[in-house]
Amino acid sequence: MKRSDGLYDISRRTFVSLAGVGGIGLVVACNSSTATTSDAPAAASDAPAGGGCGNSGVDVGAASTYMMNVPVIITAKRLVIVRDSGGLYAMSASCTHEGVTVCVGTASGCASSGSQLYCTRHGAGFSFTGAVLHGPANSPLPHYAMCTLANGNLGVLTSMIVSATTRFAG
Repeated sequence: MKRSDGLYDISRRTFVSLAGVGGIGLVVACNSSTATTSDAPAAASDAPAGGGCGNSGVDVGAASTYMMNVPVIITAKRLVIVRDSGGLYAMSASCTHEGVTVCVGTASGCASSGSQLYCTRHGAGFSFTGAVLHGPANSPLPHYAMCTLANGNLGVLTSMIVSATTRFAG
């Protein structure tokens, strides 16, 4: 049986993970008085409040180490952290095509500075906000919730996927 174009395979683990995160997100949105349905980028004041994650987030260091519009790829943790005018945000550094860790680069490869996130396996490109610029990837990089850890560093909650417009005031 031929499947429709536009459908793609995901693993059972990914499906269960996304279904679980979707359920958590629905509960959080229903219980949160600050939930918003706007498509506009969230202002820093709309970002999740710090201090709520204790030691459960992935430690990505001090907020002061992240410069404006310069993505930092934390290869060992497969994360990308970016600061823009709205605040900080975290994304997966795994290409949505085949899971290879992306790098900062251009449309033709990794570079010490570049204008996009680049996958070295098949050449997929993503903007610094995770949107697909060119394939073969057809899904954007997922964004994760951020928080302040008990030690004062930034934390990334990789089990909680958030909107690409969500920012953390850091």
